[in-house]
Amino acid sequence: MALLEINGLDISYGGELTVSGFGMTLGEGEICSIVGESGSGKTTVIRAVLGLLPTGGKVTSGSILFGGRSLLTLDKKQWRELRGRGISMIFQDSGAMMNPTRTVGSTFVEYIRTHEDMSRKDAWAKGSEMLVKMRLPDPERVMRAYPFQLSGGMRQRVGIAMGMTYQPKLLLADEPTSALDATTQAQIVREMGELRENFGTSIIMVTHDLGVAAYISDSIIVMRSGSIVESGDRGSILHRTQNEYTKMLLDAVPTLGGERYV
Repeated sequence: MALLEINGLDISYGGELTVSGFGMTLGEGEICSIVGESGSGKTTVIRAVLGLLPTGGKVTSGSILFGGRSLLTLDKKQWRELRGRGISMIFQDSGAMMNPTRTVGSTFVEYIRTHEDMSRKDAWAKGSEMLVKMRLPDPERVMRAYPFQLSGGMRQRVGIAMGMTYQPKLLLADEPTSALDATTQAQIVREMGELRENFGTSIIMVTHDLGVAAYISDSIIVMRSGSIVESGDRGSILHRTQNEYTKMLLDAVPTLGGERYV
């Protein structure tokens, strides 16, 4: 049985269809990238998977099954139990999702205590331990820092550490490298790949960069204007595509020494 199965998904905002007929299947330990320009519907899809569509957003048709269980029928209590433990999410700039007036440790402790009955002291220790696992130097300093005192790469590692606290089966990553320099991008992508190796985590990566998708993915879905234009395994998308839009995205991937970086 697939870990995640989406069929015929339609999503509307204010009655206007934004995503049409989206479908995918993801197995345990697999990594799939959803690629496309801004506004193609990529983020909308993964927000629907986590039940976090913005106000006005609504799934109007289709199904989302996680471990064979429908996610479209869950109540608030069931979502609280699932988020973080079954499915977790990291964002484009994890620091921007944190309160700038609160330390990283304060935010991390609150996150842990939302999911687990634990003292602040023990939650702090658990947060520090996760930062160690994400190879952040001097985790105590990071816990006491404010988000603006950390680099973009460090903020992303904090976001990944939070998302992986309870070793969820599925990690949703929304443009996790787009705000970073090329070297830090490569480090974050490698570390996400290690999550699959070390924990068996399945990952859906949303990105506009086919180069990033090429490095990490088992399969790739290409979206445009709310619909899938092409999907398949990594090799078929990167090396055998006949789709003009996919070719355009491939042409946008930087080259090094005359060779495309995919």
